[in-house]
Amino acid sequence: MSQNQLECRIVIIHRRDLKIDLGMYDPLNMRFEPLGTHGPDQREIDRVILDLKSSIERAGHLLTFCERSE
Repeated sequence: MSQNQLECRIVIIHRRDLKIDLGMYDPLNMRFEPLGTHGPDQREIDRVILDLKSSIERAGHLLTFCERSE
């Protein structure tokens, strides 16, 4: 990872009501930014994640994922 490259972590939280909360976590500053609740349409969730992935990679940052269930 270069000095100007940041790690951007997409956080995927599966809720009991079958919806998904998405967020971004910045491990350098230990800051979490919620991005909204989606679903239960998996196609919508996939589209949102792919859009985020494309934006992050275009900016030249390292992309990681974290997924958990409530």
